[in-house]
Amino acid sequence: MPLKISKNKSVYHLKGKVNKPDVETFLNYFTEKIDKKKKITLNIEEAEEIDKNGLNAIQQLMILATSKEKNFSIVGGGCKEIYDHIFINQLN
Repeated sequence: MPLKISKNKSVYHLKGKVNKPDVETFLNYFTEKIDKKKKITLNIEEAEEIDKNGLNAIQQLMILATSKEKNFSIVGGGCKEIYDHIFINQLN
C-alpha cells in the first residue's frame, strides 16, 4: 500500500509503506510542516513497512526539527527500533 498521511489534531498518522518510492514525497511534506509547526508527532502504528530509506528520512527530519528548535516525536509500535537505528547511526 502506498503511503497515506492523515492528521488528527497535531498527530500525523502514517498508513502504508515508508520506503524508497515514497521517501522524497515524505521528506518534502514534513520539511514543509517542520517549517510551519512548533510540534510534529508521527504515529507509525499503521505503517506496514519502514525500510532503511524511510528510517534515514525520519532521521533527517529529526535532525532538521532539532536544528530549528522544533519538537519532533514518534509514537506507535516500532518506535524503539527507530530510536535504536538513529542512535546507532549517530555513534558511527
